[in-house]
Amino acid sequence: MAFVFEVDKNGQVRPKIRCDSCGGVIENYADGFATLDDRSAVPGTIVEPIFRCIHCEEEAEKTSPPRRSMRIDHFVLYVMNNIQLTPHSLEQASRNLQDATGL
Repeated sequence: MAFVFEVDKNGQVRPKIRCDSCGGVIENYADGFATLDDRSAVPGTIVEPIFRCIHCEEEAEKTSPPRRSMRIDHFVLYVMNNIQLTPHSLEQASRNLQDATGL
């Protein structure tokens, strides 16, 4: 799975996304891509995103047929929009995370 957590120099756990192709950590989400493509999928099919760093995405574009991909920062906004979180629920989740982890 590409979604991982990394402990920073201050001991804080931070979410990161790992490239599914090379295994490197994608530091800048604007330079990474999420691919949600399964052209043979029928309704109800579960599709897992494939995350790639910019270098691996450029290589994939050369060798793969056209597919649906978007930058990771857009993907995160797409996910948040589709799970329909309200501003109040985000604030409450932040408070719960702070209480549970001391972050």
